[in-house]
Amino acid sequence: MNVLLKNAQILDINSKYHKKKTNIHIVDGIIKSIGNTNGDKNSQIIESKNLNVSPGWLDIGTRLTDPGKENLDTIFSLSASAIKGGFTGLAVFPNTVPVMDNKSVIESILHKTKNTIVDFHPIGSITVGAEGKEISEMIDMHKHGAVAFSDGKNPLKHSGVISRALRYTSNLNATVINHPEDMDISESGIINEGKMSVFLGMKGRPVLAETMMLYRDLKLAEYNNSSLIAHMISSSESVKMIKTAKSKKHDIYSTVSFHNLVEDESVLKDFNSFHKVLPPLRTKADVNALIRGINNDAIDAIVSNHYQLDIEDKRKAFYDAKYGAISLEYMFGILNSRLNSKLKLEKIIEKISTGPRKILGLENVTIEQGQRANMTIFDPDIEWTLTESDIKSKSSNTPYLGYKLKGKVLGIINKGKFN
Repeated sequence: MNVLLKNAQILDINSKYHKKKTNIHIVDGIIKSIGNTNGDKNSQIIESKNLNVSPGWLDIGTRLTDPGKENLDTIFSLSASAIKGGFTGLAVFPNTVPVMDNKSVIESILHKTKNTIVDFHPIGSITVGAEGKEISEMIDMHKHGAVAFSDGKNPLKHSGVISRALRYTSNLNATVINHPEDMDISESGIINEGKMSVFLGMKGRPVLAETMMLYRDLKLAEYNNSSLIAHMISSSESVKMIKTAKSKKHDIYSTVSFHNLVEDESVLKDFNSFHKVLPPLRTKADVNALIRGINNDAIDAIVSNHYQLDIEDKRKAFYDAKYGAISLEYMFGILNSRLNSKLKLEKIIEKISTGPRKILGLENVTIEQGQRANMTIFDPDIEWTLTESDIKSKSSNTPYLGYKLKGKVLGIINKGKFN
C-alpha cells in the first residue's frame, strides 16, 4: 500500500497537526511523512476540494448478527457497511446466537474478523445468555479480548447483578456499558410519553424510566469505584445527571444515538415506522440538550445505533413494527447535514473517533509521522443522495433512502490496507 493524501486537513485533537492542511504519505500502513512530501512514483494520490482526514471512526454497540441471524447481516456485509460509512472499528454488542458470554465465543469472533480491514472489538455479556441473572465468565473473556461488558440491548434490571459487575470490572481495568431504561416503568410504551403520544393515542415510554435507572447506575458506579458508560441517553435530565456525576468522578461516560440528535418525536406524526427506534425520539428540548451535551463534553461519543431487521418487520402498522434502523453507511452524512450549524465539524469527528476509543480504554490512534495509519478520509462538502446501492448491509430498514446528504466518506486506511 502506497497512498498520498494531498492538501488534507487533519482533524485529530491528539495530533500537533490538528486543523492543519498538509500532505500525508502512507506506505505499508505506516505514516511515512507529513508536510512537504509528494510521495513517490508509485503513490496512489487521493485528493478532493475539501479533503479531510481523522483517526479512524469507531462505533460502540453495533449489532452483530453473525453468528445467529446471518440473513440480516454477516461479518463481511457488516464490514462493508462500516467501510462505506468510514468506520475502521466496531465495538460489537454480545447479543449474538450464541451470546458472547464466554471466552470461546469471544475468540471465535476475533478469529473470524482478523483479516477484515475493520477492527472488531467484542463486548462481553455481563450475564449468562444476556438474561440479566447469573454473572458470566467476565475475567476469562477480558483475558481473551473482550474490551468491555454489557448485556447489550437488554438493560440490566437487577441492581445486585450490575453492582457485582461494576466491582469485577474495577479490578479488570474495564468498563460496564448499560442502556438506562427501567422496563417496569416503560412497560408496553411505544413512543416518548408526552404530547405526541397523546396526539397519536399511543402509550408512552416516560423519561422517568431512563433517569431512574441512570440514577441507580451512577450511584452504584460511585459505590464500587468503577467506570460506567451510560449508553444512548436521550433526555435533557440525563444530560444534567451525567454532567453532575462527571464533576465528582472522572470515569463516568455517556453516549448518544445519532437518531436522537437529528430527529425529534414530531417526525412520528405520520406513523412512519422506519423512524421507530430505541431509545425513543423525544422532544425538541431534549434534542437541544443532547447537542449541548456534545458541545460541553457531558456526552463522550455519538453512536450509530445500527440495528438490522427484516424489512417486513418495519412495513407493519406502527404499533406492531419492530424498533431499529440501519445507519452505519450514512450516519456522518446525516450528522453533517443536519447539525453543521450547531456542532463544529471537529466536534462531530472527535465524538466518533477519539471519544469512543478513550472511553473504552483502547489504544490511542493519532496522525503523526511514524504511527500506524488508522484513519478515515472524507470530504464534508460533497453532496450526495442515499440510494439502495449505498446500502451494503443485507438489511434495508432505513428512513433515509432518497435523502440528500452533505459530507461523504472517500475511504479508510487500517491494518496496512486502503479501501
